[in-house]
Amino acid sequence: IGVTSLGGLVQSKSIRVAGDMLDKSIIDYMKKNFNLLIGDRVAEDLKIKIGTAIQLEEELTMKVKGRDQVTGLLTAIEITSEHMREAMKGPIREIAEALKQVLEDTPPDLAGDIVENGIVLTGGGALIKGLDKYLSNIVKLPVYVCEDPLLAVANGTGRSEEHTSELQS
Repeated sequence: IGVTSLGGLVQSKSIRVAGDMLDKSIIDYMKKNFNLLIGDRVAEDLKIKIGTAIQLEEELTMKVKGRDQVTGLLTAIEITSEHMREAMKGPIREIAEALKQVLEDTPPDLAGDIVENGIVLTGGGALIKGLDKYLSNIVKLPVYVCEDPLLAVANGTGRSEEHTSELQS
């Protein structure tokens, strides 16, 4: 999480919460609540297709296949977006707390810019349904998902390479 101003990083915080932790959280939730063992790819698929940070107006569902921990047999169950919200709430709460901490530590003279321009989400996590609304509700500021969040960092790096001489000064 970073606050930039005048082309430089003013305040930042790095936390160990990312897609892999969300996937692990989903795997653990499935074990605990459904006695179902699923793999990393299934967890990631659930996160992408029906994962959400907020309650959706229309609940999404997905059939999940895995191995029942009790019988050892392969089985399939129906999982909802509400299950995924519950499964991912811990890591998402950690992200929100880290964002609050960065905002609290940001110099007051930059607060006006943040209030005016809002917060921009990048990366794969930005694609979690409702994450922008969830975070906006927590920090009481506008939160936006950038255009093409999966490639935002790569695109920004490419653009900075085009202007290397300007950035060196």
